Amino acid sequence: MNDEPFDDSLKLNPDDTTFDNYQGNFDKSKEDSLLRYKIENADKPLPEIHYDFFHAPVKGTISEGFNTKDKHYAVDVVTSKDAPVKATADGTVIFSEWTAQTGYVIIIEHTNNLISVYKHNSLLTKEQGELVKAGEVIAAAGNTGELSTGPHLHFELWSDGYPIDPTNFIDFE
Repeated sequence: MNDEPFDDSLKLNPDDTTFDNYQGNFDKSKEDSLLRYKIENADKPLPEIHYDFFHAPVKGTISEGFNTKDKHYAVDVVTSKDAPVKATADGTVIFSEWTAQTGYVIIIEHTNNLISVYKHNSLLTKEQGELVKAGEVIAAAGNTGELSTGPHLHFELWSDGYPIDPTNFIDFE
């Protein structure tokens, strides 16, 4: 039995093409993911992840949603340039740097093996190793990096190495 809380087909593996021609629906709801985790880990306590656990990093319109078929393991939220980007939960900054493709990127490690990723920022206000609180400003939204097409936040949420649809836990609008 699989000890992971999410379907193995969602684990990011660029060499795996097993599901490339699958036409089914890979989208998982919060309830489905939690039920699968609970059944597969009946002897372990369910992690304390609540809908209100997460703070919206920005408010705006989702221009591209989470889509495992297209390997877009994030939501792109259109917002104004330099809008404050806030930590989605308490945690420790594990990456805070410039990358050519995604501009200014900040990554935060939270409890329960959760990771949040914030890309295309115009500037970063926190450095690697700093502790942050939910709702604390960590960056300013921008249009940086080769892959950016306008001011927005590319936001990812990961649990134990598996991507999670942030809209199952966060209201961005």
